[in-house]
Amino acid sequence: EWLWCESWCGDATKSKARTIDLCNNPMTKEPKLDMARRIVGEWSDYDEVVRGLTERVEAMQSGDTGDAAGANIVLEDATPAEQVSEEAAGTADVPHSHDAEL
Repeated sequence: EWLWCESWCGDATKSKARTIDLCNNPMTKEPKLDMARRIVGEWSDYDEVVRGLTERVEAMQSGDTGDAAGANIVLEDATPAEQVSEEAAGTADVPHSHDAEL
């Protein structure tokens, strides 16, 4: 229940797992990111959010805030992955450029 790993646990117990171990399986030699996408359905969604957040942070650090400012997400309308991204970045409480229009 606490830890699920594909190497020694069956698919029937995965839905009850509190933690999914994405350890390398020496029998398959499958790349870890490919395995994560296959095992964790939301992986690709979270990966896209993190990639977008990284691009926005890099744009803000380089002074190119034109696109980054408009790319902010309103948390009420955001997916859970986007909410995690905004909260992790510390931008959840930052006023968004479109908030001024309200």
